[in-house]
Amino acid sequence: MRFGVMAAVVFASGPAFRLAVIGAPTARMQIEKVALFKNGIGYFSASATLPGGERTIRFGQLPIPLYGTFWVGYGREVKVRSLVTAMEEREERIPVQSLGQLLLANAGRRVILRAGPGEKDIIEGVILPGGGAASPADPGNPYFMDYRRQQGDRIQPSLPDARLLLIRTDKGTVALNAGAVARADFGADALHTTLPVRHSRPSIRMELDAAAGGKKVAVRYLARGVTWVPGYRIDLSQATVAKFSAQALIINELADFDHVELHLVTGFPNIRFGGIASPLAMSQSLAEFLRSLAGGRDEYSRSAAGMLTQQAVLVNAPVFSDQEIPPQPEYAGEAAGKVSEDLFLYPVEDFSLKRGETSWLPLFSAEMAYKHIYTWKIRDFLDPENRYRPDEARADGKTAEEIWHSCRLVNSLSMPLTTAAAEFVADGAFIGQDICYYTAPGAETTIRINRAMNILAEQAEVEVERRRNAQTFHGHSYDLVKVRGELTLRSRIARTVPVEIGKELSGHVLEMLPAARDIPTAKGLRQVNPKHVLTWEIELKPGAEVKLTYLYQVYIRD
Repeated sequence: MRFGVMAAVVFASGPAFRLAVIGAPTARMQIEKVALFKNGIGYFSASATLPGGERTIRFGQLPIPLYGTFWVGYGREVKVRSLVTAMEEREERIPVQSLGQLLLANAGRRVILRAGPGEKDIIEGVILPGGGAASPADPGNPYFMDYRRQQGDRIQPSLPDARLLLIRTDKGTVALNAGAVARADFGADALHTTLPVRHSRPSIRMELDAAAGGKKVAVRYLARGVTWVPGYRIDLSQATVAKFSAQALIINELADFDHVELHLVTGFPNIRFGGIASPLAMSQSLAEFLRSLAGGRDEYSRSAAGMLTQQAVLVNAPVFSDQEIPPQPEYAGEAAGKVSEDLFLYPVEDFSLKRGETSWLPLFSAEMAYKHIYTWKIRDFLDPENRYRPDEARADGKTAEEIWHSCRLVNSLSMPLTTAAAEFVADGAFIGQDICYYTAPGAETTIRINRAMNILAEQAEVEVERRRNAQTFHGHSYDLVKVRGELTLRSRIARTVPVEIGKELSGHVLEMLPAARDIPTAKGLRQVNPKHVLTWEIELKPGAEVKLTYLYQVYIRD
C-alpha cells in the first residue's frame, strides 16, 4: 500500500449536503494493531473494505488523531480524490424525564389537563408542537470524533425544558406553564415516551475518481485515551535466586479492541505534537489550532515507557505445599521481543478489550540472581552556589541517617526491564514495595525493600583548616577549607550483612580510611570544585561498630 497524508477539512452547511453524507454507504474502520506507550498515547492501524460501485464512502467517526500522524494507505487501483471531514446532523431519541416533556412528545394528541382544584382549572384540547427546543448533546468521549448518548456517570444530551405548553381548545389557544400541570389524561392509546434530540458531529468521507469495490483502505495514526502500566513481583523466598514475575494493566478509554495485535512499548518516544489534535478531527477551531502550534495551551491541557515477548498465559496452578502457602504467580517464560531503534516492543496476540474497561495481563516469570545489601546514601553538603550547608537539624554536628535494606539483582533476560512498581514477597508474605528503574539486559539494578531499623548510622564533618580569600572565581571570593568526615555504623542484626556506603562530596579527596572506590562525577558550569562519590563496601558483623574517615579540601564561597 502507498501511504500519504489525506486531510482536507471542509466546513459545509445546508440540508442537501447533510443528506448526501448521511446517505452515503459506510465502510467500518476495524482497528487491527495497537502499540501502547506509557504516556497515554497509542499508535493505531485500522482498515476498511470499500463497498462496490460507490465513489463516495463514509467512514464516520475515528479516534482523534494527533497532529502530523494521520496517514491513509491504499493500492494503485484505488483512485482517491480526497478525504473530507465535515459536520453531519444526527437525531437521537431520549426518554422523557418530566410531565412537560411527555406532553411535548405527544404533540397532536387530545389531552385533559388539570392545573388546579377548580372546574376552571381543567383544560381540554390538542397539544401543539414547539413548546421547547432540544439542546445539542455534549461530547461524551474527549478522545473520539463522536457525540454519544452516555450512560451512568457519563454525559447525556439535553432534552427540551418544556416549560411552555400550547393547547388548542374549542375556544382558542391556551399557553400555560408546564410546572402548573398536576395531571394529564390521554385516553387509551399508547403514548410516545421519547423525544428527538438533534446535534452535529464531525464525519469523515472519502471521494474516489472511480469505484473500487472490494479493495482495502488503511489508516495509521497516534491518538490519546489508552495506556499500559507495568508491575513486578519479586519473590525472595530462595537465598540467591529471585522469582521475577511481570504483569501489565491496560487502561482503555478510547475505543473497543476486538482481537487486535497489541504491542506494549518501553522507551522514551519523541512525540513533538503529542498534545495537539489534528484538524482532521474538527475538535477545535482554527484559532485554537494555530495557537497550539505557536506554543499556546492545547485542548488536552485545558481540559485538565516493556515487559512482554509473547502472548502471556497462566500455567497450571501449583498445588499447596505442606505449609499451606498460597499459589504464587507462574507466567509464561521469556521469549524474543522486537527492537525498533531506541524502543522495545512486547507483542500480545488476539487481544480484546471494550472501551471503559481495564485489563490485567500476566506477562512472564524468570529466575534472576540477587543478593541482599544494605545501602547508605549521604548527600553532598555543598550546594550549587558553592556554599557549605549541612543539615539544619544537626544540632551537635551529628544526626541519624537512613539505611535501606535493598535487593540487588541482575536482569538475566534478553530484554530490558522498564520502570515500574516492584513488590517484594517472601514465603507468601508481603515485605516491601518500591520502584524498579529501567534496566538493560545483563545489567544490575538495586531496589529498596524496607528501612533497616536495626543498623544505626551517624555521620559528622568537622572543619580542620581554613585559608580566607584563597581564590576568586566568577567575581566571588572563596575560602579554601579542609574538612574531616567520620561515618559510624552499629549493627543490631543477628547475622553478618553487606553494607554499601556512598558519600557524595565536592573538592579534592586527601585521605580515606579504609580505602574507598572514588568515582569522579560531572560538575555544574559555575561550580569550582570537582565532584566525587566515595563508595565503601563492608561486611558488618553482629553487634559490631565500624568507623570510616575521610579528609578533603574544598573551595567554599565566602
